[in-house]
Amino acid sequence: MSARIIAAIVLAGSVALGCGSPDPVNQTHQGRLEESDPRLEQDNSLYDEYKFRAAEGWNITVAMNSGEFDTYLHLVDPDGNTISQNDDIAAGNTNSQITMAAPKGGEYTVIANSLSQGETGAYTLTITAQPGQ
Repeated sequence: MSARIIAAIVLAGSVALGCGSPDPVNQTHQGRLEESDPRLEQDNSLYDEYKFRAAEGWNITVAMNSGEFDTYLHLVDPDGNTISQNDDIAAGNTNSQITMAAPKGGEYTVIANSLSQGETGAYTLTITAQPGQ
């Protein structure tokens, strides 16, 4: 077999493998907002970023819990657009949660944030993304 044919087979195999669905996501992060973290331009509040991959139509759930500050979540799509935000899960509950179907496949970004500038402290962030039922 010639080198060109072998290279074409290897390239075609690599492309085919790269086209598959991402693995389901089930992540838990123990984080901490600190004065040294980056700040959002909109309100100067501290944040951390987490990335994950999801296929179009997958169910995404992101939850952020803290006993030390009022949490705030942003979900950013693969094009860099904020597609969902959440402050409080319910009245009187300052934890945050986003649940939605992925509008497209690709890499999503979670911005784990505080409601107000200067809020610091520990938090737990969970991210799940999996095919719809």
